[in-house]
This record gives sequence, C-alpha cells and structure tokens, in this order.
Amino acid sequence: MKRLTLAFILCLMSINTFGQEQLLTLNEYLGLVKRYHPIALQAGLNTDKAFYTRREAIGGFDPKLEVNRERKIFNGTTYYDYIIPEVKVPLWYGVDLKGSYTKYDGYYINPENKVPNEGLSYLGLTVPIGRGLVIDERRAALKRAAIYQNMAANDQQQMLNNLFINATTTYAEWLNVWLNTQVFEKAVDLARIRLNGTNLLYKNGDRPAIDTLEALVLLQSRQQKLVEYETLLQNKKNELATYLWLDNLMPTDPAKLNVKPDSALISISIPDSLLLKEPTAISVQNPEVKVYSFKVDQLEIERKLKLEEIKPTVNVNIGLLNSGRMPFNNITFDWLQNNQKLGFSIAMPLTFTKQRAAYSLSKIKIKEAQYSLMDKRNLVTVKWNNYRNDFINLNKQVLINTKIQENNKVLLDGEETKFKMGESSLFLVNSREQKVVETKEKLNEIYTKRIKTIQYLKWLANSW
Repeated sequence: MKRLTLAFILCLMSINTFGQEQLLTLNEYLGLVKRYHPIALQAGLNTDKAFYTRREAIGGFDPKLEVNRERKIFNGTTYYDYIIPEVKVPLWYGVDLKGSYTKYDGYYINPENKVPNEGLSYLGLTVPIGRGLVIDERRAALKRAAIYQNMAANDQQQMLNNLFINATTTYAEWLNVWLNTQVFEKAVDLARIRLNGTNLLYKNGDRPAIDTLEALVLLQSRQQKLVEYETLLQNKKNELATYLWLDNLMPTDPAKLNVKPDSALISISIPDSLLLKEPTAISVQNPEVKVYSFKVDQLEIERKLKLEEIKPTVNVNIGLLNSGRMPFNNITFDWLQNNQKLGFSIAMPLTFTKQRAAYSLSKIKIKEAQYSLMDKRNLVTVKWNNYRNDFINLNKQVLINTKIQENNKVLLDGEETKFKMGESSLFLVNSREQKVVETKEKLNEIYTKRIKTIQYLKWLANSW
C-alpha cells in the first residue's frame, strides 16, 4: 500500500518534467479507493460498531452491587440502624446468583428482621421455571449481537462492493473514452497527411480540386469528433477524481491528476472457477441476499421471546442462611435443613390474549422475511445468469469485431493501392478508412461492456 500511496502522490504532483502521464492500473486505483475514500472508511466503522454492540450485550451479565443503608434516631434513641450490601450475578438460563449480608441494630426492629449480633449472610439462586427458562432478554440481546457482528461484516463488504462497482464502472468508461481519443488523434493525423498529399497532387495536376475539398471535410469532421472526445475525456477524469481522496480526507483536484488508464485491461478475462459457479451458490454468497437471511435469524429470536411470554412467570428462590459474613461456615446436612430461605412467585394473565397475538404476528413477520429472501435469491440468480450470458456473448462479439476490423483494414489497404494506380477515388478511400475507425470505436465499446460485465459478476459473487 505504501507503493500505491507513493504512486498516487507522484501522479498528483505531476513531477514528470515533460508532463508524461503516469499509468494508473485498476488494482492500484481500487487500492487507493479502499484506503482513502470516505465510504470505505465509513464501512470500516461497522466492525467497531459490532464489537461494542456485543460488549453492550455482554454487559447484561455484569455483576451488580447494591447497598441499602438506613438509620433512624429520635430523642437520642436509635430506632433502627441497618446496612444490607447485596451482590447479584446474572447467569445463563435466566438464573440469578445473589449474595448479601444483613446487620440490624436498634430498639424498634421488626421481629422478622432480627439477625444475630454478628449479622446474617445469605447466598441463593433465583431460578425461572416458567417464562425465561428457554430464553430471556439478556440471552436474546447476546444472540442479536452475534447476528449483528455477521451483519456488520456483511454490510461492510456490501458497502465496499457497491463502491467498487461504481468506481470500476467509472474507470472502464474513462478507459473507453481514452482509447477512442487515441483512435481519433491518429485519424486526424492521417486525414491531415492525406489533405497535404491531395493538395500536392492537385498542384501537380494529378487530382481534381474537388478531392482537396473532400480531404478537408474529412479532416474537419474528425477534428470535431476529436474535440468531443477530448471534452468527454476530461469529464470522465473529473468523475474518476471523485473516487480518489488524500489521506487527510481532502478530495483530489482533477487538474493535478496526471494519469492514464491501463489499456491492457481490454484483454481481462474471468476465472473459470468463478464463471462456472452454480447460481444457487452465488445467491448464498451475495451480501444483499445475506441481509435477508440475517433478518430472518433476528425475527426468529423475537419469535422465541414472544413464545416465552405466553408462559406464566414462575420464579423459585433458594437460599442459604448463616451467621456472620461466611455463608459456608460450619455447613452440615442438619444445618442446611434448619438454615434456609425458600420461596416462589407466580404471575400470569388469565387469557394471554396480547401475548398470543404478539406471537402470531412474529410468525407472520418471519414468513414475510422468508418470502423476501426467496425473491431476492431468485433475482440474484437471474442477474447472474444474465451477466454470464452477456460475458459469453461479448467474448464472441470481440472475436467477430476483431475480424471485421482486420477485414476493413485489408479493404482500406486495397482501396489505397487502387487509388495510387488511379483506379479509385478519394471518396472511396475515405469511406473505407471511416469504416476502420467506426469498427475500432465499436470494438472499444465492446471491450468496455465486457470489463463492466466482469465487474458485475464479481459484485454478485462477492469476489473482489
């Protein structure tokens, strides 16, 4: 990446004395986009968001300390003075481990609150055997956080994929315009040479005056086309610059972007291992499809929570009592029988109307998400098949148009030979040459479409 950065800086500074453009390959270009573009940096924040979301969910299992202290003194008499520190440790399966120590003093203490002089320690469990046994909000939050981590990684990849497909499309169009500009620069040079030669032949009496006008019109039409491509090339370079940023989050000045595209990209192909992949495998890997899968997983957690709410709340409290601050001091079987604290609580609505309706709605939402998932998978499959067909057909078009280009060149050479022998006209030579230029334009357009198609195949397959 240091090499890419250095190359980029060299391009921006345009340090070449003669203003020679520096080559910017597609891989270097995408490397710079990934490192400096704000959207790429924003995508990288998803990892941090997922990390802290999971930390937040784990925080639901943090131990909790509570201290309750109260004292009442009136007319010099201490009615009561107590302190009750308690530690609660949430465990898995909705179980809470609790430990406390109680110390009471005073003349007017409720008899049930009297404890030994050294205080009373307590260690116990609260166990849900109804609602909350299978899943509760704490465990659901942790499961959601795990899904969110996968979603964050998927969202990051999706953001980068979308950024890359837009950036590569711009690069391919820039390359196309650059290639056609090169074609018309050569065409203008040829037209100028032909005009000079025709003028010379006219002065020597070998060609009529109309031929000089024919050659001039051809030169002017090609000059006009070249100006159009030069303007379009500058615009495409401006668009390219929108994807290239500096490391201080400053946009690149297009005027300082002294680069040229990699013309070798026109021969790019795609590995058979990717092209021959089954559409079903592509739909599984596609980030847009994964979004719907994660949504189904999230809704399934909500369904389980709603199902738990149909159950009654039944909590059992089991505790061990002991004098002093050590709950396990001098523990025997007889002690356990005589020093314990047991209880339970039950709460439930009589009809569960609200809970049943909420559970039914959660199942409907899952079906909706599953239908959307199936539809998205099918759309991705169709797109994959279409782009793959386009790639195969474009390869055929490249071969056909290459042959057309070669044949037109042969016809042009033959027409020029006949023209030199006085058996043809300048109009026919220009027509043949125009066909060569047009087929070259067409071939560049096909190359550009093929480059875009390959990038879209990588985009669908999540294979950048």
